[in-house]
Amino acid sequence: MEKLRQAQNEDHLVYNRKKNVDIFVIPPGKQLRVAAEMEDIAHHLRLHMLVNQPSLKIMEIKCEMVRIPDPICQEADRSLDLLIGERIVPGLMRRLDKEWAANGCTHLRDLFHDACYDLTQAQSVIGKEDLTKMFPGLTEAQMFHIFFWFRPDIKDSCIRYSENAPFMKEINNTDLPPGAEKLKAVAAGR
Repeated sequence: MEKLRQAQNEDHLVYNRKKNVDIFVIPPGKQLRVAAEMEDIAHHLRLHMLVNQPSLKIMEIKCEMVRIPDPICQEADRSLDLLIGERIVPGLMRRLDKEWAANGCTHLRDLFHDACYDLTQAQSVIGKEDLTKMFPGLTEAQMFHIFFWFRPDIKDSCIRYSENAPFMKEINNTDLPPGAEKLKAVAAGR
């Protein structure tokens, strides 16, 4: 660790990339607006997206290319047209990879991927707020039990949500508040 600390003091920075993703709820809460930005020495991209809530269906998407290394890069924004009407669901990126490789931009693809990931995080914040209002005193385990009805793909996505993890055992053994079962039917109908 000491060698690493010493090396950091002597290192010369040669590259830096900044990324930021902001997500806003548009009243009355049926849509989310995403502003994602990436900047490095050769690129400065701003991705703007409007998605329906809770389906995460992409209604609008565009990229502002403030700085690009070559004029042809501007043509990569056409790859975004493929996304209109798509839902942000597991597997979307894999399905679009071939088209994006031929006509897109790896930096734009990565920025879109970040925005998608962060949208699911924002949706969990909204879900927590809604569930807390519906069921005062809801525990974290109860909340995640309900979340997994809507997002079963999150199970086994990390060590905390793996089948034998202590938190998953707690979730599976928790009693739900009265009325929560109604949400299972809602999740099934999505």
